[in-house]
Order: sequence, then structure tokens, then C-alpha cells
Amino acid sequence: MSAPENSPGNRPAEKAPLPRELRELREQLWGPIPPHERRMWSNALLDNPPTDLNTIGKLQNMQLYERDGIVMNRLWVAVARYWDDLGLTAYEWLLQRGTLVDIAEYKRNLERNNEPTDPWGDCPEQERREWTAATVKFPPQFLGATVMGLHDRHAKQTGITNSKTWIDLALEFRAAGFTPEEFIELNTQVRKFHKRGYENTLVTTTWGTRNIQYIRLDAQKWTNWLERYRAGEDPVELTKELLEPHWVSTQ
Repeated sequence: MSAPENSPGNRPAEKAPLPRELRELREQLWGPIPPHERRMWSNALLDNPPTDLNTIGKLQNMQLYERDGIVMNRLWVAVARYWDDLGLTAYEWLLQRGTLVDIAEYKRNLERNNEPTDPWGDCPEQERREWTAATVKFPPQFLGATVMGLHDRHAKQTGITNSKTWIDLALEFRAAGFTPEEFIELNTQVRKFHKRGYENTLVTTTWGTRNIQYIRLDAQKWTNWLERYRAGEDPVELTKELLEPHWVSTQ
């Protein structure tokens, strides 16, 4: 016979409330930053630690983080407070660390002359949206789970990425004559022909955080593919033919 619904053994484990002293310390450390933003900052700091921690520091940090998603290291929280005081969110902090567009510099330029440099150049808005969708589908590199998640969410919400790495990829292929749809087709086909233990000189790769390798094609190496694809050749056979002479064993 099944146990009663209200049986203590069936109840989910409840977390013990934080001691009052720890709650007060957390409020003192994080100050005016609201809880949901504290969690965003905690994720960003864990992916991009501002300082090294000893074993005890890591344990204490993760014990609290795993409980409610908020880190408690004083130096780490100080980094969040510093940038928050300057008006930057956790996402913008990740951007200004050099992986994406420098939001801090963007804001300073905006305050100086109200005419900041547009990383998209003369690319029309609709094309920016189409290229954003294409490069989110085939990103140029891996920047950590938090950065990738924040970037993709921002790109989908606004429709236009503000990541310099993603924008550079889009503009490179645009300058070589590709449309976003052709960029997607090329990247889709190239990924079908990966060979374990081999590299291909036509396939450029990038190394992101945690040594995750990403395919990041060089547009100029694929202009011949584009001409023949537009002439009506089958993209599968065309891609296979162009890749075939360029496989190099790594074993």
C-alpha cells in the first residue's frame, strides 16, 4: 500500500534557514543589489573569477551558492558592487571584460559626444537581425556557460547582438558576399564532414573557455563554395569535394 501523501518521508527536504548573523553579513556585503541581480552577478563571477580562492574559500563560496545561488566571497562581491555602482549590470560587466563589446567605453563615448562608434557599421537593421539569428545558431567561440546564456538571451530579446566577436563574424561573411541564409547553409554542411583524428585546413577553429573547440570558418576560404552553390550545385557534394583534399591526420 502506498504511503499517505502527508507522510514525512514523502516531503521534499527543506533547507534550514540561514543563521541571522549570516543573513546580516550577506545584506552588508551585497548592499542595494536585489536578490535576482545577486544571482546574475554570482554566475558571472563564477565563470570569470576575479581572484583565486584557497580550498576553504571555495568550499564556503560554493556551499552558499549551491544553497541559494549567491556567492559570499568579500572580494568577489566587492567587484560586483564596484561595477554596479557605475551602473553596469552583470551582463555588461561580462561584455566589458574584452569578450564582447566594451559597454563601459560605449557609455563614456555616449556621454562625451552622443555619437559612439557603431560596431555594425553601415549594415542595415534588418540585416543585423538576420545575421544575429545566424551567428547565434553558429557561434564563433565558447565563452563560458553564463556568458553564452546571457548573450543568447540578450540577442533574442533585442534581435541584434552586441557581441563584437559575433558582429565581426557576421561582417566578415557579409563582406565576402554571403547572405545570412548562405552562412547557415555553409556551416550546416561543413559540420557534417567532421572526421575524428583529422583536421581540415579549410576549417578554422577557435578555443574557448574550458578548452571547448568551436568551428569558426574563414569567409575568404569559402568564396568558391558560394559561387558554385549559387550556380546550383548540390551543397552536400560540393562541400565534400572542397574539403576532401585538405584533411590532415593529427594522429
